[in-house]
This record gives sequence, structure tokens and C-alpha cells, in this order.
Amino acid sequence: MNCKSIILYFIFFALFAVSSVYADDKIHVSKDIERLPLGKSVYYLEDPERKLTFDDISKPDAESKFIKSDKDSLDFGQLNYNYWFRLTFENDTPESVSKLVEINYSNIDIVQFYKPNPDGTYSKEESGMLFPFSARSFKNRNFVYQIELLPGQQKTYYLMTWTSGGLNIPLTLWDKETFSQYNADMQHGLGLYYGVMVVMILYNIFIFFSVRDVSYFYYVSYILGFLGIQLVLTGHGFQYLWPAFPFLQRNFYVVFTGICMASVLLFTKRFLNTKENVPKWLDKSMKVLIVAHGFILFTPLVLPPEITVKLALVLTLPVLIFIPTATVISFLKKFRPARYFLLAFTVLTVSGTVVVLRFINVLGSTFLTEYGLYLGSTMEVILLSIALADRINIMKKEKEEAQAKTLEMQKILTESYARFVPKDFLANLGKDSILDVRLGDQIQKDMAVLFSDIRSFTTLSEQMTPAENFNFINSYLSRMSPIIQRHNGFIDKFIGDAIMALFQRNVIDAVSAGVEMQRYLKEYNEHRHRQGYIPIQIGVGIHSGSLMLGTIGAEERLEGTVISDTVNLASRIESLTKVYGSRIAVSESTIEEVKKDGKFHFRFLDRVKVKGKQRPVSVYEVFDGDEPQHQDLKLKTKESYEKGVKAFYSNSFEEAKQQFEKVISLFPDDKATQLYLKRLYPVTHDRKLEEVEE
Repeated sequence: MNCKSIILYFIFFALFAVSSVYADDKIHVSKDIERLPLGKSVYYLEDPERKLTFDDISKPDAESKFIKSDKDSLDFGQLNYNYWFRLTFENDTPESVSKLVEINYSNIDIVQFYKPNPDGTYSKEESGMLFPFSARSFKNRNFVYQIELLPGQQKTYYLMTWTSGGLNIPLTLWDKETFSQYNADMQHGLGLYYGVMVVMILYNIFIFFSVRDVSYFYYVSYILGFLGIQLVLTGHGFQYLWPAFPFLQRNFYVVFTGICMASVLLFTKRFLNTKENVPKWLDKSMKVLIVAHGFILFTPLVLPPEITVKLALVLTLPVLIFIPTATVISFLKKFRPARYFLLAFTVLTVSGTVVVLRFINVLGSTFLTEYGLYLGSTMEVILLSIALADRINIMKKEKEEAQAKTLEMQKILTESYARFVPKDFLANLGKDSILDVRLGDQIQKDMAVLFSDIRSFTTLSEQMTPAENFNFINSYLSRMSPIIQRHNGFIDKFIGDAIMALFQRNVIDAVSAGVEMQRYLKEYNEHRHRQGYIPIQIGVGIHSGSLMLGTIGAEERLEGTVISDTVNLASRIESLTKVYGSRIAVSESTIEEVKKDGKFHFRFLDRVKVKGKQRPVSVYEVFDGDEPQHQDLKLKTKESYEKGVKAFYSNSFEEAKQQFEKVISLFPDDKATQLYLKRLYPVTHDRKLEEVEE
């Protein structure tokens, strides 16, 4: 073979090898695929310094830096690196394909999904435990993304992840229908697990109040902490219980671990009487661990999750050793209550050890490491309940009655779990129970509607980070909500920074609530000033009338709401507060009730043509919520102001101008008067009424 042939041979071999590598790089997708693990088809890139950007890793020369996975589930342990993943899909069928990619692990701080656009660019979707649950486009406890491929099309998708704890990336390609069924089955299974845990909590709380034995209190605290850990790890807590609070999701694992471990150690010491039945060094070691786990509860306030999670894991391991040791010693000493206790903690210790070893990356991801803790903990709480029952056989009858009651309570909780409707809606719909609410239930009622909105919120929010925005909104809403409730109202919905509230008794309640909200705002702004924040202003709009109250949505997801022209007009009136510089604007029907009540001060603002109304609407201002000095000035100038308005609408423009100038001379900042004067300065005697259009 000559030299030329040898060179050609090596070139051919190199091209063949490269083509083989890139052939394996593709994941072939078709409609027939229902479920496909992607672990061994994904390429990943470690970024220990967390400096790489999408532009860096998507360059052609970066492809060689990616490592192909050889595992079904990628486990990266507690390294806290940025990890980039590349998935290339190819549809070599004549049909378009739409699939779902799932990361079957919920505890990831940041997940960035990069999806290719038709123009060759990429769009980014960012979510994770650092963001509210609402940031996810696919509302699932895990991270789920949709991919779509045209016939013969090839697309490359990228993922970037970072987390403060252990990182596990089990990737699966799903058919949508198959995923829905699997997800439903999983929800039912975990729902049953949660149900057992809740029943055990309620059951033992009942016994605790019956027998006043502190062992039951420790046991309930232990199950509560254990259940909290599971809600965090499965992502159901973030999805359903604290979706707007990423800080809680990131730190609740450590908090619940502290509660769980401290409680189970206290329970063990009490149940086994370790002071008498185990060596002193073991009893003292358990006391030290109780203090350590009590300390763990507060570490999230001062330390980041990167440290606290690892600390919690390290302190959990000796608990899994000391409790079985104390149990075996007590059992060998023929301490009768240790029988069931030993069996219970043997089951839990085995399952718990398996899970801890998975989190520290000693064991891989299998069915037992993923779900063994659910089975073990279910058996453990049942066996411990039997162990406790062995101590109070004389109370068997009372205990069975308590169990029947708690099981019935759990049945009700389970049935109404996904169909929550506010109790105020139940009363208005004439329903005795949430179980009676059905899609389409509705009733027509006369109510007052209050809208409130923060002025210039968009400008304000641009000066804050997303986290600061959420903290601010929650701080503001938590202060305004009780005011509405005190005045016999209830909140229909929060719309970002806006509040929509309903008052079914009378419209005066709504006006009273609006006035108190404005007065309280001064106190809240003083608090904001002390914290170094700028003050805020809110506008309130009120209108009353007939509306339809009921449920909308679908059978599996209901929402209570109100629909009518009354609601629309209340919203329009609120928006006019910005135009006229008013704190509270109300409709003519509202002001008629205010006149009868005689408690509030008001003045006419304008006749305004609003969207959806053929005729102009009269709008009034209630100024009892204004600053005291502004209230005094509006009262002093009220006579001149009203004469000016009357003259303006009578086309007596010169007189109107004179009256409004009197107002301005005393109250230069009166925006309503300023608006009238702006209309009057260029006016002629044949000028027609100018209508303000929203």
C-alpha cells in the first residue's frame, strides 16, 4: 500500500468515526414513542466556576467539550457547579412530532431551557426554586418542557442547571397523553401517601389531648417534620402550599429536617426511657444531637443553602445510627415497648439510609432509592402507632373512635383538595359545603365593587429585582387585606398589585374600607421610609350594582369570580383617579348612599365618557382619605369649586374661570381644578362641553 492510499484510508476512517459520533448524538423521535429515558443520550458540560454563558457553550468549537452520559440518570452529588446539557432530536418520520421532556427531580435552584427559534436564535425559559412556581410554563412539580419537530427536522435543545443541594438529572422523553396518565397515577400514589401521614398526625394529636402524654407530641412533631421533608423533595409543597415563596422552598428542607430529627430523638428518649435503658454516652450523644438539630432550624436565616443542606445531611447520619442502637439495646434488656419500635425503625433506617446515600451520590437512582422512603416511612409510622397503642390498651375503644373520625376527616380533605373555593363565595352561592360547589354555579346579586391599584407601579417595579417586587407586593397586600375584611368585604382576586374586593352588605362598607386604606397608607409609607424605600400612592374606585357571582373553569380546576358591567365600571372609575389626582373616586349611585349616610366628605369631579358606555358617567371624589391639610383645603374651597363646576356646565365660562382661580389661589395643587382651567384658558363662548375619554 503506497503512502497516498494510507493517507486516504486514515481520512476515510476519521470521517467515519466523526459521523458515527454525531449519529449517536441524535435522539430519533417518532409518534410511536411513549416513554424514552434520555440519560444515555444526553451530553453534559461541567462549569465549576459558573462563568460560562449560552453563547460560550453553543459555539461550534464547544461541542467537543461536552461529555456523553453513560448513565440512565445523571447524579452530580453536592458539587454545586453549573451543568449544561445538550439534547439533539431528529424527526425522520413524515409526520410532525410534539413531545415532552421531563426532569424528574424538583429540587433545582435554577433551570434554564434554551429552545431554538425558526430564525436560528434561541429563546430562554428560566425557572427553579429561586423563582416563584408561576414562572414555570408547564405547571408541574417537576420541570417539563415541550419540543416540536417537523417531518425530517433536527433541533438541538440546551439545559443549564444549578442547585445548592445535591443534583440529580433523570431525563425522560414523554408522549403527552402517556405523561398525563403517568402524572395522574403518581399524584394518586403520593396523595395516598400524604393521606396516611395526615391521618397519623390527626390520630395521634387526638390521643395526645386524650392522654396528655408528651410522647405523642414528639411523635406528631416528628411526622409533621417528615411530611414537610417529603413535600419539599417531591415539589408538591412548592406547587400547592407556598408557590409564591422561593425562599421557603429552598430552606424548608433544612427546617423540616431540624424539626424531624430533634422530635424523633426526643420521642426515642421518652419512649425507650434511654436514661435507664441505654449507656450514658449514648444518651448524652442523643441530647447533643437534639441541640444540634434545634440549631439547624435557624441556620437558613444566616447561612446559604449550599452550606445548610450539607450540614443537615451530615447531622442526619448519626441519628440513623444512634436510634437503632438505642432500640436494640433496649430490646435486649427485654424492654417490652421496644418490640414494635425496633421493627419500625429498622424499616425506616434501611429506607432512609438508601435515600441519604443517593443524595451524597454513593448510590445511583433506582426505584428503591427514589420511592423506598415513601414505603419505609409509611410502614414506620404505622408500626410506631401500634407501638404507642401497645402502651394504652386500656384506651382501645376511645382510640378506635378517634381513628374513625380522623379517617372521615381525611376523606373530606382528599375530596376537596383540588376544588378550593373561598368561604364567602360558598355563602353567596348558598352552598353548605365546598363539596357542593359545581362548575357553572352562579347567582345574581347587588354588591359594591372596590378596585385599588398602586400608582406608577411599573416605574416602581423597574427599580427592584424580581424578588424585591414579590416581597413588596406581598407586604403591601398583607396590610390591605385585613382592612377590607374589617369592613365586611372579601377579596375576589389579586391582579398583580391591584385588589378587587366585593361588599355585599352595603356600599358604605366599601367607601369606609377605601378611606381606611388611604389613611393606613400614611403609616405604611412611614415604615417604607424607615426601610429606605420611596413612598407609594394608591387609587381606589368604587361602584355598586347588579353582578353575576359564580364559578368558571373546568371540572378539575374551578375558580370563583364575578362578571358584570358593574365590575367593569368600577375598574374604569379607579383608573380615573390618576387623571384627577384623587385618592378615591366613586360613581353617582355610590355617592347617593354616601349622601344618606352623611359620614364622608365628597365633591363632584366630572362627567366622563368611559369605554363601553354610550352616555357620560358622573364621577365623584371622596376625600376623607386625603392628607389632613388637603382635606382642609378642599373643604375651604368646596363652595368656589362647586360654583365653578356649575358655571362650566352651564357654559358660563368666565364665571367658571373666576371661581376656579379662587380655588387655585388657596389650593394650587388641586389637580381637578387645574384640569378645568386648562379647558377654560383657550375656550371661546361657543365652546362645547369637553368629554374626557378613557
